[in-house]
Parts: sequence; C-alpha cells; structure tokens
Amino acid sequence: MEIRYKRDLNSNYMILTDQSTKTEPYEIRMITENRIYGLLPCVSQEHEGVMEYYYEITGRQSMELLYERRKLDCEQLKGLLRELLRIIEAAKEYLLNPDHLILSPESMYLNTKSEKLYLCYYPDYQKEIRESFLDLAEYLLGKLDKGDAKGIEFGYELYQNALEPNFSLLEILHKHAEPKIKAPEPGPQPQLVSPSAVQEEVLEKTGSWINFFKKKSPKDRFQDYVAEAAQLDGSSAAVLKTQEQVHETACLQREKREGLYLRSLHIDYPDFQIKEETFLIGKKKESVDGCIPVSTISRIHARLSFYNALYYLEDLNSTNGTWVDQVQLNPYEPCPLKDGVHIVFASVEYEVQL
Repeated sequence: MEIRYKRDLNSNYMILTDQSTKTEPYEIRMITENRIYGLLPCVSQEHEGVMEYYYEITGRQSMELLYERRKLDCEQLKGLLRELLRIIEAAKEYLLNPDHLILSPESMYLNTKSEKLYLCYYPDYQKEIRESFLDLAEYLLGKLDKGDAKGIEFGYELYQNALEPNFSLLEILHKHAEPKIKAPEPGPQPQLVSPSAVQEEVLEKTGSWINFFKKKSPKDRFQDYVAEAAQLDGSSAAVLKTQEQVHETACLQREKREGLYLRSLHIDYPDFQIKEETFLIGKKKESVDGCIPVSTISRIHARLSFYNALYYLEDLNSTNGTWVDQVQLNPYEPCPLKDGVHIVFASVEYEVQL
C-alpha cells in the first residue's frame, strides 16, 4: 500500500494507490458517492490502469500525531471506542467489509477542534479487523496516562479481552459505564434485573463479523491478567516498561550537537532554540514544544526532526500551510533545512540559523 499526500488550494489529501484488480466496484461507489458516518470523504480516479483514492484530511490530524505529546485518560479512551463501534455499524449499513477499515494510528484521523474520529476505508486493504483492533488496543494501552488508575485497569482489560476469540467490545463498554445514582426510596425495593442478563438479551448472536464486537465473552480478574502479563515476553505491560527504560537511556546517550535556532522576523512572536530530535510547532500549548499564539497557526502545525546529521521540516496537515523559501510544502513531506532559509508558518516568518 503506497501512501502519499497532496495539497491543493483549499484541501489536503491522503492518497492511497490500489494496484489490485480485485476491488469490488460496489465498494468504490459506496465510499465515493455517499457520506458515511465516520469515514473520510473519498474520491477515486484511475490513471494508467491504477486506481487512486483521494481521502480528504483537511482540518484533521492523525491519531499518531495528536497523541505524540499527550496521554489518554479513561473517558477519552472509552469515547474513542464508542466512536469506533458507531463507525463500524455505519459501514455495516452500507454492506461494507470491516476488514477494509485501516486501524493504524497514522491513518486514523481526528477533527482538530472536536476530536471526532474518522477512519479510512480502503477497498484493497486486506487485514482482518480482529488483528487490526488488537494492534490498535496495544497502541492505545501505551498512550494511557500512567497516573489514571481507572484508565490503566480498563486498558489492560481491553487488551486482554481482545486476545479472546469471542471478544466483545460492546460488553466491556457496558461493564465500565458509569452507574446511574438513584435516590433511596422507603420500604422494600423490587428485585432488579442483573445488568449481565440485560446485556445477554440485547447482544446480537449472529454468525457474522459483528460477533467480534457484540458476542458475550468471559472476563478474568484484572489482577490475574497483570500477573500473567508480567510472565509473558512481548506482553503490553512488558513492552511499556521496556519502552520507558529505552526512552530514559536514550535521553542520556543522545548525540551532542549545537542545534537549530529559529529567529522570528516578527517582534511579537518567540524565537526557538531547538536541540531535540523532534520539535512540534503549533498554537495548542499542551500538544507542542514551541507555541506560536496566532489564529492562523494550526493547533499542531509543523514538525522539525533531526536525523542523518540534518534538520528536516514537515508540514503536519496544517490549514494555512508551511513554506520554505516561498515554496509551499505538501503535508508530511520532509524538507531538509539549510542555514539562512526562511520558513513561514501560515503568516509567521522565521529565519533558520544553524
């Protein structure tokens, strides 16, 4: 699967190229002629026998980028999962194959203002949704706020249950829903129907793919799973610990270098001394390393990266664009920087000093 990005006058696109001849025309018509809830708007065109799909990503950021500097709490995780279920249900109404939904964080987009989730439906994508969701669950587990005990417990249970053949995302969400508080009433109370009985009654029991999300599954205790996970090489718990250790060690062993200096050509905006390997620029202070408080700047606008002894600049699907010496960058296209070049983030200009 080849992915590239393009910007025109008013929109940004993620372009996927399909060289397969097995794509169903029905799927192409469904995703190009309908606005399906939670799916990125798509236009297709054939060029020299190759089908290209243009997914509009204007005003949206990838999940991978949005959570590069942020952590998820329990309610945010549940909200993402509810949206995922709703999108899958919407795709089902159009008889679309859920195995063609791409659940990788770099291809899942969220609205920059509302953080509403959007997925890419790619007819040539061949990966079972069960496998895709398991990879996504592991990624989300690594993005949880370590200080949120409820979120960590929910995340581990989610990942554990995703390993089961009869995994039920819907049931997990029901189980962890906030209980409704009722005022006490005098006298004997009528016997209430157990929540599990209600769930059994409403859950679908078909043999279709929807069982992956709707079928009832057994649950183990959270403490048991943690004990088991600690003994398994490659478990998410072990992976998280390893990642933390590697990150701390890497910080101590980083290559020493002078860094890059961005000198603002506007007196009202800050300069930036950059020595990190990656440096995000935007107006959303909690999500970036360098904040430019200007309305034309996107929340997460651009990224500076250091590798192979060079600094590179990427536009991160910003609304108003990024220029290097008057040349506008396509989204996610790294541009090497030289001493003295001028960078414009939307309407704010900087000079590079190396």
